[in-house]
Amino acid sequence: MKSVVGVLGLGYVGLPLATLSAIKGFKTVGYDVSVDRINELSKSKTHTSKSENLLDLKKAHQSGNLLLTSNFSDLSNCNIYIICVPTPIDDNKEPDLSHLLEATSQLAKVLKKKDIIIVESTVFPGTCEEHVEKQIFKNTGLDSKKDYVLAHCPERVNPGDDFWNSGNIPRVIGATTKEGNKKAAKFYSMLLGGEIIDVKDVKKEIKTKFKLDNEGNFHTKLIPPGSITLMETIRDAEAVKAMENTVRDVNIAFVNELAKISTALELDVVDIIDGMATKPFGKGPYYPGIGVGGHCIAVDPEWLKSASFRAGYFPEIINLARNTNNNMPEFAINSLQDACKKAGIETKNQNCLILGISYKKNIDDLRESPFFDVKRLAEKIFKKVDVYDPFFESLNSAPNLDDLITEANILILVTDHDFFVNYINKLNFQNTSIKVLLDGRNCIESDLLPDNLIYIGIGRTK
Repeated sequence: MKSVVGVLGLGYVGLPLATLSAIKGFKTVGYDVSVDRINELSKSKTHTSKSENLLDLKKAHQSGNLLLTSNFSDLSNCNIYIICVPTPIDDNKEPDLSHLLEATSQLAKVLKKKDIIIVESTVFPGTCEEHVEKQIFKNTGLDSKKDYVLAHCPERVNPGDDFWNSGNIPRVIGATTKEGNKKAAKFYSMLLGGEIIDVKDVKKEIKTKFKLDNEGNFHTKLIPPGSITLMETIRDAEAVKAMENTVRDVNIAFVNELAKISTALELDVVDIIDGMATKPFGKGPYYPGIGVGGHCIAVDPEWLKSASFRAGYFPEIINLARNTNNNMPEFAINSLQDACKKAGIETKNQNCLILGISYKKNIDDLRESPFFDVKRLAEKIFKKVDVYDPFFESLNSAPNLDDLITEANILILVTDHDFFVNYINKLNFQNTSIKVLLDGRNCIESDLLPDNLIYIGIGRTK
């Protein structure tokens, strides 16, 4: 019998996965609790900013394999279930499993023997066994060790990436049994078209990373696109996502620290990092910025930290990295205040314009965006604070950026959308009242700016 796939949650993770599944020939049921969302997607409209999502959605509809529904009973004929519901953190930075537990509770009503459940939602190590598995057993009596497959394949969506997507990015997977892991991995290999690799063979797969062929051409070796790596346990698979983003968070925190050092020593941290980047091994590069956002880097370390606390260990470096990155909006605004004071500019008399709400360039995602802290801090010191982001028209202070520019004295760039970079690089500052530009992403060519404009980068000298 051919697999029928049910995707629970049609957001940034679930929608691309459901459309990919339908395009690849699987009968696919996409479920979301929001009736409005289902109505929108049924008309091949999507709230996500990437046009590929819309094109793939149209292809999926045309295939005849995709059913979109807010009626959970429509999932009853599926035999592979992929959970893609949100797993945020609460106001106390603790993991919020409510959406995952609700999805699991509903899933227990339709689960059958030999079915496969795959959790893609980000979780802390132990979640699938301690929460999902126990809830399934409590409600059905089914055992993941013998009656059905329970696996975790952490999502690796990278919003705004023009190359890596749900159809080609390498994945890792773990299950409560090795046999179950192989079954779940086989499904993903059919979905992505890649090979299945054992985690013990990864080092061999990417060795030697750099080499010259017989003609003297330079080559690098990476894990093949679309490949699936079998982890030893489901807990290891859960930890991969949490740890890979924590590593990024810690590295970003460290370069933010280097930015502060560079400010104190009057160095240009971006030029220095670019110099470091010429070394072909043993480093990033990572760059400093006004803050870290998104559902991964700003959240996953909190999941890992919470799991570590429960096990009785306090992860000092993770905690320090989180505090450092959370502090970057304040550091940036303090740098701005210092520059204004030095120039004799009274901030209480100035109009401020913040450019960018998204946490990342060229996408419409405001989750955990540093914008909110920047705006809160700016409102304490400036006479007026306006906002503009082309991806969030309803939140803009005015429909036209040109109108806001004419009133602005202080410009704060939070998000390096291509639109903003091009706009600022072409802007004739001499025809504006802008006195200070805070470049929160170090993306503006400061050498091209007029000398009478005060430019502030993150750890930069003009």
